[in-house]
Amino acid sequence: MSYSLLSLAGDTKRSAMKGLRDAAVRETQRENNNEQLKQAEKQQTMSSVGSGAAIGASFGPWGALAGAGAGYVIGELF
Repeated sequence: MSYSLLSLAGDTKRSAMKGLRDAAVRETQRENNNEQLKQAEKQQTMSSVGSGAAIGASFGPWGALAGAGAGYVIGELF
């Protein structure tokens, strides 16, 4: 009888450790996905700034500055 209790305790411990490992893996995946989303948002904003500056540049240096500002605002909103 004591053997089956020891075996049960070992099985429970292994199951608990597996659950903790699985939770840690999921947390790491979630953190990586969140970081990728942040990088994609930053890249989109910079692309909008560049596009706005390029369009504004056709109106001169102040237009480029205004276009970059408008691109930044639009990039942050959308």
